Amino acid sequence: MLVYKAPTKDFLFILNDLLKVQELKEVEGFENLTPEFCQEILYPAARFHEEVLFPVGIAGDRHGAHLVDGKVLTPPGYKEAWKQYCASGWLQLSMPEELGGAGLPSIMASIIGEMRITTAHSLAMYGSFCLSAARMLNSLAPEWIRTHVVPNLATGHWTATMCLTESHCGTDLKQIRTTAVPQPDGSYAIHGSKIFISGGDHDLTDNIIHLVLAKIPDTDGKVGSRLDDVNVFMVSKRKIDVQTGELLEKNACHVSSIEHKMGIEGSATCVLNFDGAQAWHIGSTSGGVKRNSMLPMFLMMNYARLSTALSGVGYAEISAQNALLYAKERRSGKTPIFPSDAQADPIINHPDIRRNIMGAQAFAEGARATALRVAVWQAQADSGKISAEEKLRLKDMVDVLTPVMKAYFTDKGFDCASDCLQVFGGHGYTKDYGIEQVVRNARIGKIYEGANGIQAIDLLRRKLPDNDWRAFDHFFNTIQTCVDQDRVSGVIDQSLVGRYADALALLQRTVESIRQESQQNSGVLPHLAVAYDLLHALGIIVVAWNWLEIHQLLHEKARSAELTPFEKRKVILACFWIEYELPLVYALCQRIQQGIPSVSKLPPEGLDVE
Repeated sequence: MLVYKAPTKDFLFILNDLLKVQELKEVEGFENLTPEFCQEILYPAARFHEEVLFPVGIAGDRHGAHLVDGKVLTPPGYKEAWKQYCASGWLQLSMPEELGGAGLPSIMASIIGEMRITTAHSLAMYGSFCLSAARMLNSLAPEWIRTHVVPNLATGHWTATMCLTESHCGTDLKQIRTTAVPQPDGSYAIHGSKIFISGGDHDLTDNIIHLVLAKIPDTDGKVGSRLDDVNVFMVSKRKIDVQTGELLEKNACHVSSIEHKMGIEGSATCVLNFDGAQAWHIGSTSGGVKRNSMLPMFLMMNYARLSTALSGVGYAEISAQNALLYAKERRSGKTPIFPSDAQADPIINHPDIRRNIMGAQAFAEGARATALRVAVWQAQADSGKISAEEKLRLKDMVDVLTPVMKAYFTDKGFDCASDCLQVFGGHGYTKDYGIEQVVRNARIGKIYEGANGIQAIDLLRRKLPDNDWRAFDHFFNTIQTCVDQDRVSGVIDQSLVGRYADALALLQRTVESIRQESQQNSGVLPHLAVAYDLLHALGIIVVAWNWLEIHQLLHEKARSAELTPFEKRKVILACFWIEYELPLVYALCQRIQQGIPSVSKLPPEGLDVE
């Protein structure tokens, strides 16, 4: 049976010691983040997730969601757990107080989000768009929606979905066929079908707000074929009285089926049919020209991708916890590390077992530090109390690291779960220990909210080259400045910082060569086959940077105080990541530099085996 202990000590270490959030009083929402306050928030949150959500999450995935008479029934315990979760305030922690939230910065919501998705991924899926939809609608929607819809989403009384994918298209959204026909009352009638809609129907709340992508036909009934022709519409499961906010009759949208999936089986992944459903345009139209057509979706997607990145962190965390427990109890053979007089030693002393477990621990804790650092940067960029130049730098850092974290963290989180299953041997492949459920659930992170390959292509085609490669310069200059400071301090192990500096310089030269070639020739297109390798190299380097900063922090502390066992372990994990993972940057850079010419040699039919 799986166990889970919230990594509260690590959360507090990152907040108080590494990021020193208590000193960021100029950033809105951070003025109250004292160590004592953070502890008062995180301890009860950890207990709730361990004792309430985790058991429900385990049982729910075994029971699954079911479609009965056109309605989705969630697993036993989900409805009550959702009510408790919202009533406790964990969902709306970072929402403004006027919307029913606590007004805390998003870094605290990120921590809660990691615990939520780790303990009850399927249940979390039903509410995954509540806050991003509330924020987006509060910014872009008409007054009546801000009054009657947003507060219900912000508190979890209603949930939200994002309806993008159709049976014939996913990432290439300009191909969508769903239409929105203008009506005399200012609303639109939505016609079409959407697939893979997480939480498209359920019994947790009285209403669901669907954010639907559709095209507005012209006067001849034709729709355009460009991405600019796609707009966002709000469809309520039940119609809403725009004057009073009262829920009325059911809207013309229904679930025709739910998917039978590899994992997250407690989450209903729906096919939704819209048969003239009443909808409201989000954004504005003027003179027949759509304004901000895709802006609402982009606002929600960035939030979703950062949330998905944290799922990779959480799955590495829970996998490492359970593999370690098993490895400390299971005995097999004699080991060269910490041998005993017993007939057989615990397998935790076998080097290969340690490699798997320490790899998952080092990733989870280094990636967590990275994600929370990015949350601080986002808050600083949004605060308005820094220079325009600094705001631009932080925005660029967040823009570059969003696809890196979404893709690399979910890739590595899945790999860590698989490696930790290996620790269990044959027992891991059975359902008895529960680790197989972790592996199955973790796999979806690589696919949804923008497939990881697409994230890599977007990084290379847009995020890095935009504005004359400004984000590239900001990224490497920011890290290089910190590395130079570490070297000058004389505190940190110079061989460690030297290894890192060499890998960073190689990666910078590699990307610089892409920039020069793209400016001289035909852009970045020749390098798209190795875009994934570039993304992974950036992921490894940024996690290693955070481990270097942790190593520096603790070495400085060790000058005047004895490190705790927790801190000594941190120092070793920092060394592990730089010794074991960082060398992969060299291999990835070699791939990037050489390219993969063979990938374009064969026509599609040439790949067939006769």
